[in-house]
Formats: sequence, structure tokens, C-alpha cells
Amino acid sequence: MRFLLIIADGMADLPIRKLGGKTPLELAGAENLDMLASSGSSGLMHPPLLGGSPSSDVAILNILGYDPSKEYTGRGPLEAAGAGVDMAKGGIFFRCNLCEIDREGTIINENVNLSPKIWTKVEVRLNSALSEEFEEHEVFFKHTHSYRGVLVIRGNRVSPNVGFPQPRRFKRIAKPEVATGLGGSPSVKAEVEKTAKILNRFREMSSEIFASYSSGSRVLEIIPWGGGTCPRFMDFSKKYGIKAAGIAGVPLFKGICRLCGISVVEVPGATGGPDTNTLAKAEGALKTLQSHKLAMIHIEATDELSHKGDLEGKIEMIKKVDAMVGYLLDRVNLEETRIALLPDHVTSTELRIHTEHPVPVVIAGGGFPTDGLKVYSESSARDGGLCHFLRAELIPTLLRR
Repeated sequence: MRFLLIIADGMADLPIRKLGGKTPLELAGAENLDMLASSGSSGLMHPPLLGGSPSSDVAILNILGYDPSKEYTGRGPLEAAGAGVDMAKGGIFFRCNLCEIDREGTIINENVNLSPKIWTKVEVRLNSALSEEFEEHEVFFKHTHSYRGVLVIRGNRVSPNVGFPQPRRFKRIAKPEVATGLGGSPSVKAEVEKTAKILNRFREMSSEIFASYSSGSRVLEIIPWGGGTCPRFMDFSKKYGIKAAGIAGVPLFKGICRLCGISVVEVPGATGGPDTNTLAKAEGALKTLQSHKLAMIHIEATDELSHKGDLEGKIEMIKKVDAMVGYLLDRVNLEETRIALLPDHVTSTELRIHTEHPVPVVIAGGGFPTDGLKVYSESSARDGGLCHFLRAELIPTLLRR
């Protein structure tokens, strides 16, 4: 039997008043998602009771069966691995956001995107300045996708236990935060102070280089956050006894795959944005299933549009996901292939943030039992045969005979 896992990042939502109390998923008219629900069993997948809104990296790791509370070192290393940074050389890796900031230090927009041509020029200038500024360390920036990038720091007397908090709209930028419980030895303090100095200077340098692209009283600046060293995850094939591959447009999912020993399949047109070629991803997954037991497709734009508060855009993106699922259903034999479809977490389009609410999951094919549901949505999944379960139970449930 072959297995197909489709993760539509942040596709689940909360009821929206202007939509008559419905969610974008319920209004999208997703006939193929409903067909999948009719062919299998649905349920609600919950995050572990760790508190706080789930981030995509933690959610995806948890879905794959890894315990973030024990194995997670930070967002930065996952993004860096996905961007092709040589992780074997070690170092500290930070995720970066290009932000728009007012003169008082308040973040107006935490995800500013610019054209690839501008990013290319900025990256060259910034890395040239960084190499001159920090001769004792290897410090470089790499633009990855949209408003995202990674900052790499290698050398002595630096610490992964300091960094800026994740940028949030209408929040003021504070000084770099130091992780608690580090102790107060002179060596620890020196490492923290050195790293904070590099991070602050990096911010200043990015602001100086972006000055020509800023307007009025607002400035553009790259904020590094989520720093950490390279984690060590158990190989996915050893964990489950199957060979898996992942298809995605964003570095985060690719990085998680690479660090977990999951092959990454590159397909044309996988941009990570609303223009991503979902049918190319589907075709790539079908080819991958010829050599792998499990193929995973990650769709990012459903989450990105939610963070922008773009209801219409999210509904249209759900329709693209639906069309992709229809393409797959026309080309696979559900007696021999089992498909799971799910969001990794809820992203509220009204609030523009992730929430702790459970997400709808459907698993169909390969002899998986059916529960009689005819609709795939947040509300209908409450009555599904999968009932309620935790994210870490997803892969064992999908693979069960």
C-alpha cells in the first residue's frame, strides 16, 4: 500500500461573522474534499496541551511524530536546512523577517515582501558588510522566500540562547532576549553579550541598506528570531519503517524533511505563495509514490493569506487545494493508496494569528473504514469516526493496517 499526506497549512479557521458564522472551508464548495470525506473517516486533531498558539514548525514536527518539547532547538535551523545551508559546519541559525517599523520602534508590518531583484542586491551588499564587520566570525544572510531569510553565525563565544522575539504587528521591538536558566558564569555572559551585539548590529546594517527602499517615517529592517543549533532527529524511515518524500515551496517544510531523513522532491512552480502550481505538486507526488511508500505535499498559501486577513484569497486557495485533490483522486486507486488531508493548525483570518483549536482530518482509502460523513469541514469532523486525537497519533493512524 502507498500513502499520501496532504498538509494545507492554516486552512482551518474559526467561524466568521461576515460569512454568516461559517468558515472559508465551509464556503469554498470543495466538492473533492467532500468526496474524500465520503470515502473515509474524519475527526478532530488536537495539539498537545503545551499552552500557547501552535507554530507551523512545532505543529509539523508533532504531526510527523517528533516531540518538540524534547527535540526542538528553534525555528532558525529548520529554515536554514530547507534553504540549503550546510548544517554539518555547525553554527547558530536564525529565521529572519523583513519588517516595516515606525520611528518609535513599533512593527507596522512583520512580513514585507520585495521583488527578487531587490533581494538579490540587498543580500550581496549585506553579506559584504557583514564579512568586513565580523572578521572573527562567519556571519552571513540568505534570503529564502517572500519576506523570509536566515542568518547564520559561526565562530567562538556565541550563544543560541539569545535572540529577538518573533516579530508581531503593533508590537515594539525590544532588546535581544536571553533564555532563562542559563546561570551567571562569566563565559556564559560573554557569549550572550557577543551574540546580542552581532544581532543588534545586523539589524542596524539591514536598516541602513534598506534605507533607499523605505518611505516617510517608516523604515525597513530585518529582524532575526528563533535562533538555535542544528537538531538531531531520529531518521523517519527508522521510526516508521517506510521511505518518505516531501514536496513543498517553503524552506521550513523542506528543512524539517531533510533533518528527519525524508527526501525532498523539487517540482516546477512550487512557489509557496498563492500562485504555487498545486497540480505540479500533485503530479510530483504521484511520481514519488513509484519509489516511496509515503509522499507528503505541503501547501503554504492558505496560512499566508490568513495572516494577511484575505478572506477571498483564502477561499480561492482552498478551491485550488480542492482541485489538486480532485486531480489526485482521478489518478490513484483508493484500494491501493491511502490519503490523509489536514491543516497543521487553525489560522484565524479575522485575528490573523494561529489558534489552539483542533483541525479537521480525513483519512480515506486502502481499506480505511468509512463513517458516513459527506462533508469535510471543521464542524462536520466533530461527528467523524476518528473522533478526537492528538497530532502525534496522525502517522500511526494513517499507517495502521
